[in-house]
Amino acid sequence: MTQWRCTQLSFAGQSGHAHTHSYYDIPVFDETGRAIVAHRLFFSGRKPTSDDRIEIGIVNTDEPGSWDQIGTSSAWSWQQGPLAQWIAGGPRLIWNDAEENRHVARIFNRETRSIKTLPMPVYSVDREGRHAFSINMARLNTVRPGYGYPGGGDARVDEARPGDDGIWRMALDDPSPKLILSVSQAVDFMRRNIGWRLRLKQFRHRYVYWFNHLKLSPDGKRFTVKLRWRELDGARNDRMGVSLTCNTDGTDLRLLATATSHVIWKTSDVLYFWSEGAVREYEDRSPRGTERALLAPDLIDANVHIRHLDPNAQTYVFDTPYREKIDLFILDRATGNHERIGRFEGHTPERGEFRCDLHPCPNARGDRIVVTSMMSGMRQLYLFSWNGAPFPDHGS
Repeated sequence: MTQWRCTQLSFAGQSGHAHTHSYYDIPVFDETGRAIVAHRLFFSGRKPTSDDRIEIGIVNTDEPGSWDQIGTSSAWSWQQGPLAQWIAGGPRLIWNDAEENRHVARIFNRETRSIKTLPMPVYSVDREGRHAFSINMARLNTVRPGYGYPGGGDARVDEARPGDDGIWRMALDDPSPKLILSVSQAVDFMRRNIGWRLRLKQFRHRYVYWFNHLKLSPDGKRFTVKLRWRELDGARNDRMGVSLTCNTDGTDLRLLATATSHVIWKTSDVLYFWSEGAVREYEDRSPRGTERALLAPDLIDANVHIRHLDPNAQTYVFDTPYREKIDLFILDRATGNHERIGRFEGHTPERGEFRCDLHPCPNARGDRIVVTSMMSGMRQLYLFSWNGAPFPDHGS
């Protein structure tokens, strides 16, 4: 019998609203593990427009059904929401919004209930809560529906690789955005460091390039980002992209690997991700990452959302997305033992922009995991709590 207990945290209510957390790789739990930042939705099954406003709120895990609304947003997507997340564990939170046809970010202080606006949307914030990093979410929305935001100004898709747009860095206390890595710089570097067959394809096609999935290393010194490409009138596949790593000042750019998906920092030097039929662990090396190991190759044979739960990265949670019935597993890497702790049905459509992934996201201690499921007929939040003592690899 599992020692993980599942509790439904959110409910439709009389107005029939849905709830979801933003994504699986950002801090949606506060430092106590008892407060989750989420958003409330009022429709499904169509593209959001810049007029579709959602509620941002906090769910108290000790009070299922609770909802403390702290703001709203008209800059959100089905797969990543408004990227609502805690700053350094709290009491501040940040999420993306839109005003006057531009994308911005809102910082909310839970203690004072005050709101501050940043001039650009935010993708990631460092663990100390000092700097935030931004990409062009309008461009992302155009080339990769389901991840960016409608409106917000110029997507600039007529420019294949702009030299004055890309990854921006802002200090939260003095938000003057600074461009640290342009799309053009990244494309030039990528082309110099990939194999000749991939390089040849780069010059045979009229690709448009963009950034997505920016994640900071645990020590806050480097980030990883996906550089992707496609022809605007052509199909896209997972091989049309690479993962890069870079210092947070834009120096020491490196190629981690090609054809990557769901990249996570394990330590400040090692990352893991899905690629070429397996979850692979790579060391962040210059100019190109080097493979160290495969993660559970006999168990994981399809792309998954996967996170480690403990500091030693021995215990993992992962799902089985892109199916009508999605399972949630816990893996002990040291022993190879694994356990299914949940099964969620009703996840249709299974693929595409409007799908609902579980996006399992742990708290800082790793003894709580939040997921979003369609099991009740619409997106709602579910919490898995560890009932054993002590939690594996955390001691007493």
